[in-house]
Amino acid sequence: EITKKKMEYVSQRLSECLTYEATTEAWRWLKVRGCVSKEANFVSCDNSIKTSKYNAFTFLPRSLFEQFRRTANQYFLVISILMVLGTYTSLFYSPLTPYSTIAPLSFILGVTMAKEGVEDMKRHKSDVKVNESKAIIIKEDGEEEIVMWKDLRPGKIVKVKHGDEIPADLVLLVSSESQTGQAYVETSNIDGETNLKIKQSCLSSIDEAETGGYKIKENKSVAQALIDIEYEPPCGRIHTFEGTLNLKVEKDTTAVIKLPLESRNFLLRGSSLRNTKWILGLVVYSGRDTRLVRNSREAPSKLSEMERVVNNMVYFILFSMIIVSSVSTIAYVVWNLKNKKYLWYLCYHYRQDGVPKLFDENCTSGETYSNGSLWFTFFILYNNFIPISLYVTIEVINYCQAFYIDNDLRMYDTISETPALARTSNMNADLGMIGHIFSDKTGTLTQNVMRFERASVAGTVFGAPDADPPYNLAALRQQVITDAKLNRAARDFVTIMAVCHTVVPERDLNTNELIYQAESPDEEALVKGAAELGLSFIDRKAEKVIIQAAATGGDGGTNLEYEILATIPFDSTRKRMSVVCRLPDGTIRIMCKGADTIVFGLLAGSEDQASLNTHLDAFARDGLRTLVLAQRDLTSSEFKIWRKKWHDAETSTGDRSQRLAEAAAEVERDLKLVGATAIEDKLQIGVPETIATLAKAGIKLWVLTGDKRETAIEIGKSCRLLRPGMPLAILSSKASLSELKAALLKLYHLSGASPEKDVKDKKERAAVEQKLQELRQENNGSLNNFGDCAVWQKSDSEQVRALVIDGEAMTLLFGDRATEMILFSILSKCGSIIACRVTPKQKAQLVKLVQEHVKPTPVTLAIGDGANDVNMIMSAQVGVGISGHEGLQAVNASDFAIAQFRYLLRLLLIHGRWGYRRVCILINFSFYKNACLAATLFIYTNFTGYSGTSLFSDYFTALFNFFLFLMIFYTAIFDQDVDDEYVHKYPQLYASGRCNLDLNVTLALNWIFMALLHAAIIFFLPAGALSLGTGDRTDLVSYEAFGAVVSCGFINYMNLKVLFETRYFTYPLAASGKQCERKNIGILGSTWFAAVFNTVFFYLGLYVAGAVGDGTSFIFQMLPFWNVGATILGHSTTWAITFLVIAACAAVDFIKYAIVIYFFPSPISVSIERCRLGLDNTDENGKKTKEATTQEDLEALKKNHHVENNA
Repeated sequence: EITKKKMEYVSQRLSECLTYEATTEAWRWLKVRGCVSKEANFVSCDNSIKTSKYNAFTFLPRSLFEQFRRTANQYFLVISILMVLGTYTSLFYSPLTPYSTIAPLSFILGVTMAKEGVEDMKRHKSDVKVNESKAIIIKEDGEEEIVMWKDLRPGKIVKVKHGDEIPADLVLLVSSESQTGQAYVETSNIDGETNLKIKQSCLSSIDEAETGGYKIKENKSVAQALIDIEYEPPCGRIHTFEGTLNLKVEKDTTAVIKLPLESRNFLLRGSSLRNTKWILGLVVYSGRDTRLVRNSREAPSKLSEMERVVNNMVYFILFSMIIVSSVSTIAYVVWNLKNKKYLWYLCYHYRQDGVPKLFDENCTSGETYSNGSLWFTFFILYNNFIPISLYVTIEVINYCQAFYIDNDLRMYDTISETPALARTSNMNADLGMIGHIFSDKTGTLTQNVMRFERASVAGTVFGAPDADPPYNLAALRQQVITDAKLNRAARDFVTIMAVCHTVVPERDLNTNELIYQAESPDEEALVKGAAELGLSFIDRKAEKVIIQAAATGGDGGTNLEYEILATIPFDSTRKRMSVVCRLPDGTIRIMCKGADTIVFGLLAGSEDQASLNTHLDAFARDGLRTLVLAQRDLTSSEFKIWRKKWHDAETSTGDRSQRLAEAAAEVERDLKLVGATAIEDKLQIGVPETIATLAKAGIKLWVLTGDKRETAIEIGKSCRLLRPGMPLAILSSKASLSELKAALLKLYHLSGASPEKDVKDKKERAAVEQKLQELRQENNGSLNNFGDCAVWQKSDSEQVRALVIDGEAMTLLFGDRATEMILFSILSKCGSIIACRVTPKQKAQLVKLVQEHVKPTPVTLAIGDGANDVNMIMSAQVGVGISGHEGLQAVNASDFAIAQFRYLLRLLLIHGRWGYRRVCILINFSFYKNACLAATLFIYTNFTGYSGTSLFSDYFTALFNFFLFLMIFYTAIFDQDVDDEYVHKYPQLYASGRCNLDLNVTLALNWIFMALLHAAIIFFLPAGALSLGTGDRTDLVSYEAFGAVVSCGFINYMNLKVLFETRYFTYPLAASGKQCERKNIGILGSTWFAAVFNTVFFYLGLYVAGAVGDGTSFIFQMLPFWNVGATILGHSTTWAITFLVIAACAAVDFIKYAIVIYFFPSPISVSIERCRLGLDNTDENGKKTKEATTQEDLEALKKNHHVENNA
């Protein structure tokens, strides 16, 4: 029912979510003689790596290029160029010297470049340390030689000893474990997985008869071997490898032994050798060709929502500057036409009667500017409308916020000793704006610590909680260890659990306890479950698995050998794993385990399938993970034929994957159903409380899992994602396509969605309306037949609703844009969504589609713990990785890392909300103060004939942002409107960021309006007070002195304005931002220190600027400002005017604050007041509430804590 066109569309949409690596390079071949590459079809690179970005020659140009990619830096560079042209050419007049902008711009660029240089120097040192590490190679005579890592090339044979790191990508030739040819490696440096992986030397499987008795087991014998190897070109796939090795020995140069190479023969650079004395490996990839380097691409660059907002504000301010400059230019032209005849002293009409002849010579040689050139003059004059220091200040603030996250002990997991980690500092504020969370289930919501709980064997369930003794796991064990012929089904069931896996057993050297190193917790749980049921996996030798069958009496047991003839591995596409093995009695059998939807399709037919389906549904309702087991016996002739096809597929080149899949399909057929396993994966501590609190914060949570629908629903209930009484709708692929569409149409109407409200684009709205009409016609007006789907009731319209959809239903509905918009209109009205049976590709696709279809576009967060979550994490605006049992792939792709899901609550509600509000204050104030400055200059132009003259001296213009830096900086790193306990009690406060209450168009216009009002007060009050001045050099109404007096009121009130916006400054602030006792406070961490510093810095700058005005300054032309600072500071009038300006501006602000708080209070304002008064910080017993931090707190939280709604 899905057309070809639709499938192409789906493929295209998937490609937008994923990155595919394609290569056109031909397969490589290499001839090795005497441990030296004699011939190859490629040019090899050395084994050095380079992670640094710059060198001595490229640092300056490349770093400058990176800095000027920012819009603000480009803007100030253009302003600097205009200033230079206006100062040193006759094109137009510049009211400011170039250094007033070049100096601060150079300082900001220098600081940022120095930071990058220091970081890159660390990378250089790390590169040198790695490249000059020592490696052992085998020479032609079989002797060993020590070389540096960077000198290795393909064709070299390397010796690696126990505990050493693999220096390049190797093909494992020989292992010290001569009996088995096995080696054990740890890949934690690559994927974070600490469990050991078993590797197989490719030469160990050679029969000595094939080599004429020649043994290849040591340095010299390997050096004498003639090796031709053909293998795939370099790529970034770390879990696969394909190649073929052709071996010749000197005794018989015509006989060629052809050996297939696969991932188990391949050692990755960066992995470490464990539990093996030594190995010999052939270098096949070096340096930039290694899997580690090819796979170490950086995560896609994410522009934070805050950066996006700031960029838009910069564009708006730039547009405003253009408008204001144009208005000023027009005003100049108009004023000049009216008053030109009176401006003879400015060389206008200087030859008229009454004008002294002195002006003739000066005006004839003077410069004249066109009216149009004044536009550039005004553009330069108002250049400070955009704050030059904003971007670098935000960077520093983000770094400090990331420091808080990294060092928050309340997000430190004591069990795994794992702290929280901010891997990307520029996304901190976005944590306070999250609208949708996409979460994996296994390992994210659950502990990923699996335990075998139940089994379905021959139509009987064993291990149910209320099972009678004949049906518990002990009874199943008894059936396994007694006469196998009488209990064949039970024995076969547990045998598959014990044999069909890739687990590596180890013995603890101290306790001799058996430890299993498994690639997944599921496999470990099944192997341990098999041991509990009487068949213990105790050893793996070469191609044999040793199973100990427990004795009936309980002591000792019998060892059984199962020869593994072939292993067909698990992957996310196959969703199953199989082994072909020879049983102790000689029978050849294929054993298979996998997802029920897959294995059922491989069965020859089974009477037990219906009952097993019932059992699987019951297991799923209890939240258990299930696998179906099946098997089939092969005849010797059938196996030989298949074995040849499998070997040919293993040794093929180019189309190996396809041929292996075809060979696997030939043997994985007509299977006999054996039973099903059920594994429990418990929820992490605090997950239900965390999800409930996130829901109260207004955040929508999506759980994306590959589990069955019933399992996902039960997990949703247990973690409070699906709360009691919550209406639940289901879109199921088990229903027919017509039933699915009918359910979709019904849900659309019940959700209250409509094209008029949800779709703004006219063309898309018409497409949605047309699709709705088509759906109505297909269902002939009947909307009551939904099959396996379920819909809400009309009475549910006032409740928070939930929806469950499976992956196949998504495939059916996705592909048509109008249908997608209908579906996401429904989803946007749901409080909780569960997507089950979804693939990693679909997880990423869902995130992309939410960002595309949900309006307004929400800030999305994806959280997961495994490699299958990487695409989802990288697709979301904010990615969070959990340091779990599935390695560090998710962490390495994320922006933030935590150890437990419950820490997400503090990450968002505390660090996210505080960080968002702090950055908002910084952004609002930065644009406010600069708008106030630009408005003051604009007002002043009315009194200068719109000549473009600046009210302030060049030194003030250059240092203006630095005079006000420390106060707003301290507020932006320390401020708290409410404490963390209060936010946890009332998570509705998170709406301030989710709904953009602290940074929006209305608020920005309010700040700009106040800037204009304050600018008028700051200018006109001093102007009115000094209107009776004589204009004498020592009079405050003179040009430079008047500007200095205005600057005093300006700077002092700007500092006071920061205090008005600060919510946490009653006492000096410690470095943690918490109010502390005075004896524990460092003065440098005090808000009052910042206020005093800013004030002293300004007045000291004012005095020094006047002192150097005698002409000694070589940066600014300060002669007109000589002695101005000392003069005005010595006048009591200056201090009186400054006080009046502060009082008047403060009065305006107080009136505004009073009107807003008393007549138009927001819920956030009310909450801040209640928190300050302590009205909500006690429980019903009068005790102060606190946040749960310890295990005991969390247990108490589960029993007693109830979060109230804030009316």
